[in-house]
Amino acid sequence: MLNLEILRLDDKHLEVKLKGESYTLFSPLVEYLSNDPDVEYVQFDVDHPLQENVYFKLKVRRGTPLEAVQRAVNTILTDLEELEKSLLQ
Repeated sequence: MLNLEILRLDDKHLEVKLKGESYTLFSPLVEYLSNDPDVEYVQFDVDHPLQENVYFKLKVRRGTPLEAVQRAVNTILTDLEELEKSLLQ
């Protein structure tokens, strides 16, 4: 289970802190969100490699930040399923 702390959530912004995570989880999420035309900006930072606290920020132009995250996660899962099918054929 992720140790997630919501720092800010409103109609256009989402800011969270995840404890015990690193770049692995957020790199693909940020890449997919960056390709979403409804996303104004997205970024994440790890405060220190030994502490592994990730700070994630998202601002959207249209819709809500949670909708944008859901779209990105769904696209990531679809792409992973397609990769799996391709590899197992």
